[in-house]
Amino acid sequence: MKALDFSALELRRAFEVARDSLRADTTRTRAAVVALALAMAIVVCLTTLVERGRAATIRSLERAGLSNLYLVDRPLTSTVAPSPLTSEDADRLRRLTGAESAGAIRMLRRPVTVRGAPFSAPVYGVTGPLAGLLGMRAERGRLLGDIDRERKLPHAVLGADVAARNPAARLGSIVTIGGAGYEVVGHLAPCETESAPVGEIPSLDWNRAIVVPLGAEPDARREADARYPIDAAVLSFSSPSDADRAARLARSLDPARFEDGPVRIASPFQTLRQYRQTRGTFDRLLWLVALVTGAAAVFGISNLLSASVIARTREIGVRRAVGARSRDIVLQFQLEGIMLAVLGGGAGLLIGVAITLLSADRSGGGSSLSLFSFSALAASCVAIGIVTGIRPSARAARIDPAAALRDG
Repeated sequence: MKALDFSALELRRAFEVARDSLRADTTRTRAAVVALALAMAIVVCLTTLVERGRAATIRSLERAGLSNLYLVDRPLTSTVAPSPLTSEDADRLRRLTGAESAGAIRMLRRPVTVRGAPFSAPVYGVTGPLAGLLGMRAERGRLLGDIDRERKLPHAVLGADVAARNPAARLGSIVTIGGAGYEVVGHLAPCETESAPVGEIPSLDWNRAIVVPLGAEPDARREADARYPIDAAVLSFSSPSDADRAARLARSLDPARFEDGPVRIASPFQTLRQYRQTRGTFDRLLWLVALVTGAAAVFGISNLLSASVIARTREIGVRRAVGARSRDIVLQFQLEGIMLAVLGGGAGLLIGVAITLLSADRSGGGSSLSLFSFSALAASCVAIGIVTGIRPSARAARIDPAAALRDG
């Protein structure tokens, strides 16, 4: 018990001396805290960017449907124009692979007028049960039905953003798309979308789009349904493994068309698996940047403390002359390093988290920083403080009190 009381007293006295020393040398203290705060803020921002990108990629693939398979038209440059992706490709592959359902999409961009100035918006001509394939639902009215698609009726469903920006586009109103009129039959509920495609999977921004039946879109082709050109098709399977097997089967059955030809196959499940295999590279790069930044902080603060040891040689000599042991001097400078690291690192963590919170809307949202990463960075602050104090404390412990008093 006495040893424990003595250790607590020793620690308290060393803490008080370290605190008073940092207060007395405000210039070095401020420089060390600012340097470490900047370094930690940079690491926090980089870590958050990586975590947000990882979460956004995984969310995009999950929303695309891990049990889905995408056929995407791929324009090729050759002397002989290749046959484009058509609804027949989706139907044939659905029969060969045993897909539960299939849908097709043709993507255009046309001027739209809703009782006012025209604006440009994506227009998607669709067929098939896309609500079940992609999880869409109507907030007002209804989605396109089988009769709309079979008869190619001039009906339109507005995305959430289009409906919000155009209050006049109520149910039953007429919107003009590319010079043709369409009756509004529904408004889509807001859905999470990404502004860029993931891998081979096309970008489908349903919030800002207008959905019409395939074949009823502006400048519709005069082709039979089976030969109608489309930009993408979606096939749904009962499980991700079934979709994975179907992708391999399609490539093996017709590699000239589905592998090296005009149609590419995109599997969210395969893309997710490949991403998880390659994301270790980004993690290693992040750790490398963090280590270099931490090493620079350790080197800079250690030099500041070493300079402080030189400036306080007489003070250390006096403490040794009145009974302070080498371990007391070592403990003092170790605590100085830890206090600087905690102050600077803590400030950097708060600054980094604040920056990431303020930039959340502009960068695509997501959490600021995971609890694991925050804990690891907080622990690294203490580790930096311990490593920082090693060289200065060892140097201070070697000071000869008699020489320090004589030279001072």
